[in-house]
Amino acid sequence: MSDNEDLELQALQRQLDDAFETTRPRSGFEDELWSRMQARRPLSRRVAEFFGALFGTLREVPSVPAAAVAVVLISVIGIGLIALSGVHLGGGAASTTAGSAPLKSEAGSSQYIASFGRLPTPTLSQPVPAPTNPTQASNNAADQSSQQVLYLGPATLVWAGPQPNVPITSAPVYRFREPTEADAGQFATALGASNSNHRAGTLGEFSGAGFVVGVVGSSKQPLAEPRFYITPNLSQSPPPGTTPTDTAAAFLSAHSLVPTWHYVVVTDQIADTTRVLYLRQFDASSNGFAYVINTYGVRYGIEVDVRRGQPLQAFGPLPLTLDVASYPVISTDQAISFALASKQSAAASIQPLPTVQLTTFELVYALVNAGDHSFYEPAYLLSGTFTNNGTTYVKRVLVPAVDPSQRSS
Repeated sequence: MSDNEDLELQALQRQLDDAFETTRPRSGFEDELWSRMQARRPLSRRVAEFFGALFGTLREVPSVPAAAVAVVLISVIGIGLIALSGVHLGGGAASTTAGSAPLKSEAGSSQYIASFGRLPTPTLSQPVPAPTNPTQASNNAADQSSQQVLYLGPATLVWAGPQPNVPITSAPVYRFREPTEADAGQFATALGASNSNHRAGTLGEFSGAGFVVGVVGSSKQPLAEPRFYITPNLSQSPPPGTTPTDTAAAFLSAHSLVPTWHYVVVTDQIADTTRVLYLRQFDASSNGFAYVINTYGVRYGIEVDVRRGQPLQAFGPLPLTLDVASYPVISTDQAISFALASKQSAAASIQPLPTVQLTTFELVYALVNAGDHSFYEPAYLLSGTFTNNGTTYVKRVLVPAVDPSQRSS
């Protein structure tokens, strides 16, 4: 190699070094970027873990020039975000499914969606007279305690409970699509039923060996998700169980209706009938499980009515595949402030306006109907009781947990 060639190579090396120097990240760039990604962790745990592993790898290789680190970082971030967003380069359709591990739904499958957009707001409503239709029995006024009357009218509210302990900054929102008659038929077939009878107001009513099962869609008054109801032929019922809970479990198991979602079993005695309730819960991420409430603020799920050791009927939410997306939520202090400033959701029926001390605070999931699809959204339920003219009332306030910036109303 000649001296001239050597000098030319040295000149090129200096130019390359100067170029690297101008592209070097500013001081503290990596730490700042790391902090930003950690702050976004509640929105996508997988993204945070991905970048955490990336930075760990880069920090373990100090011999890599800073400029090269910057180039690799930009390239990997771009590729990683494309992969996590579900967009595939090359021939083939793009997918809206994020790359996070799915949360199991009651149907055994689910999709983790980046976002559902702005969400409608969950609310409570005043109970209506109890219908005789068993498809609505889980959502009627009879679910209220016989010793208390729900009051949603105006009142002076005061927080008198302990400091709530709900340490979350985000929570899952669940979405499902409205089922069709074909979906109802598939559900009935899986139970061993056929011979559909399209009775008015249902998606189908089907006959099986010793039972009849029906499926109805969502309703707005009272608010309810798609649900099933099943009535056995008492002449073909199994022998009475040791307890009503045993009878209910055997009945649901025999018809493949034991819920796959998380639940807590409780009983309620109504005259000579025992209600066995499988109270539904949703995974609220780091806060564990939260109960689902109906439009009156009452926990519910699958109900099996048992009388004299025999199941009379059962009804509950139709098993559906759920999409899942994570949303930021307000703090408990914000929730309390919003509750105290909330407006009434029913007309005033008590004068003068009562003063109510709210003493309980709970993270729950509430159903919100949005046309051909609906949501189970996280919310904070605050409640307290008061007495007026010898009657005990329960005052409930439902505060949407999803941050107002992510809600449409």
